[in-house]
Amino acid sequence: MANKILLCVVCVLWMPPALLAQDRSDRTEVDAGGKLFESSCRICHGEAGVGNRAPALRGARLTLDYVNKVIAEGKPGTMMPRFENAFSAVQIRQLALYIRSVQQPDSPWAALRGTPGPGERVFFDEAQAHSCHNCHSFQGRGARIGPNLTAKLKGRSPREIFQKIVIVPHRSADPAYISVAIMTKAGDRLVGIKAEETATDLRFYDTSVLPPKVLTLARADIVSTKPLNTSAMPSDYASRLPLQQLLDLVAFLKSGADGAPVSVGFDDVIDTRSSGRQ
Repeated sequence: MANKILLCVVCVLWMPPALLAQDRSDRTEVDAGGKLFESSCRICHGEAGVGNRAPALRGARLTLDYVNKVIAEGKPGTMMPRFENAFSAVQIRQLALYIRSVQQPDSPWAALRGTPGPGERVFFDEAQAHSCHNCHSFQGRGARIGPNLTAKLKGRSPREIFQKIVIVPHRSADPAYISVAIMTKAGDRLVGIKAEETATDLRFYDTSVLPPKVLTLARADIVSTKPLNTSAMPSDYASRLPLQQLLDLVAFLKSGADGAPVSVGFDDVIDTRSSGRQ
């Protein structure tokens, strides 16, 4: 055993200087790409490329050549712009190296695990205007502007919760909570969600502000009501929180909905085999 350990040490010590220098160079480029990603790409693709208003950056097709090409030339017909005039060829390669690195089994992101306790604090965070409880209730706590999540999430997998509730909730709006635009006689245009209606009044949640404002409108003052077929959920929710907190949130929702505490890891919510599309 001692001989084997000694052999490993000797191998490391005798590693060619060129290989050691290359390894350090690659790490430096990945780190530089990570900083570029944080400032320019995270807002659409989410932290570590988990997805947000733009697709998750996962899958075998995301080779260095493919990513270099897409960053440089963009993707016509999508929100992905061309960056060849904004970034140098070196910076584009650094971004591609970073995107490849987050898919590796030894990526620091792969070791993250979420737990219910911190996730509960995220859900009910009073200091955050975008905190979930300002619109949703869970286990009898929170607001009733949006769907009650307790029953909605029962039996859902961590991956389903992560994708449908955290990453892209705006893409699958419950018909009962579709946004509408109301025009009043005073010329005001209000966007939000209708609540209770009577013969004379309409209770309305104005979602243009957070937390949403509750309004009572006289039906006689309403000129028109137009469905917008959009969700009141923000499209950039996932970019507002670190990945650790997102995993904590999923762990809390999964545990509460099914009645058994669980921890949630990166592999539980990210499909590394996906094509990168959502």
